[in-house]
Amino acid sequence: MGFLIKFFLVFVFIYLLLKGLLAFIVGGKRSGTTTNRYRQQRPRPEQPKQPETQEDRIIEYQKKSFESTEAEDADFIEIKDK
Repeated sequence: MGFLIKFFLVFVFIYLLLKGLLAFIVGGKRSGTTTNRYRQQRPRPEQPKQPETQEDRIIEYQKKSFESTEAEDADFIEIKDK
């Protein structure tokens, strides 16, 4: 029984060693193509659209400054109908 376990462990060790050695030798050639294929398949995120006119730039700036301001509590005055 011990012989069978030793044989299996040696077989697995040799298999992994050869697989790693082969990946190291051939890996330099394949790694670049694999990376390029992955990059081509992945959709690129679109750049945010830049405003085209000066008015659009001003409006975008005002929106950003409005969104970044802190909200203040307001005192409401009750208005009665006459």
